[in-house]
Amino acid sequence: MRTGVAPWRNPQILLWAVLLVLLAIVTVPIFWAILASFKTNMEIVNQPFSLPKTWNFDNYVKAWNLGNFNSYFWNTTLITIGGMVLVLVVACPAGYAFAQMKFKGNNLLFYLFLLGMALPVQAIIIPVFYQLKTFGLVDSLSGVVLVSAGLALPFSVFLMRNSMKDIQKELRESAYVDGASEWRAFFSIMLPLAKPAVVALLVFTFMSIWNDFLLPLVLLISNDKFTLSLGLLSFQGENSTNFGLIFAGTVISMIPSIIVYLIFQRQFVEGMSEGAVK
Repeated sequence: MRTGVAPWRNPQILLWAVLLVLLAIVTVPIFWAILASFKTNMEIVNQPFSLPKTWNFDNYVKAWNLGNFNSYFWNTTLITIGGMVLVLVVACPAGYAFAQMKFKGNNLLFYLFLLGMALPVQAIIIPVFYQLKTFGLVDSLSGVVLVSAGLALPFSVFLMRNSMKDIQKELRESAYVDGASEWRAFFSIMLPLAKPAVVALLVFTFMSIWNDFLLPLVLLISNDKFTLSLGLLSFQGENSTNFGLIFAGTVISMIPSIIVYLIFQRQFVEGMSEGAVK
């Protein structure tokens, strides 16, 4: 008589069980925070895991107006878009040059870029602060944009270089034969073929800059220039007993990241797989 394999000894079942546990760990706090943002303080304390009796958006309206989230939201948007543009403008041509062009010191310069991935921001934040102070960029959104983009560049160049490395050089050479310049070959051939990696780069940069807390904390002083992460911290201090407002502010700050990831999830995974694993 043939006996079946015990479920806990089946690798496939164990894998799914582990993934479900990890999924619960990640998603349950998010859903709980969303539900709590529609509740009153009494409901949160007495019925923390139940659905709201009435789906009331008052917490969001109060958080947006009283907490100055309108200003924080646009500050964060400007910093994130500025950082994404700088990273895209620098990382894509740099990745193309390292992957497709032969020049003296190519590998050495690339590995110097990679050293930035091993350097934690905490180790350089004080020198960066004094450098920006010298240029008068402390307490300015442009200073945060520059530093955010600079910190994102090592991985971004690594991603784009690996993505473009396996693109056939014959395509580039054929463009030269047809009279195309280096820039024309880059924009017309290489960049479109590396589109998944470009999308992954933009999503990765968006999420890292949008959710950053340390750089705005160190570099921004004026309340009217705070980002969402800093504004949320200040808002929590002012409304420490109003849990509904705090949860509403938290949800406001994380909604853009969730939307962007859900929209570009497939391209993000595909681009990261092509560029970061090779």
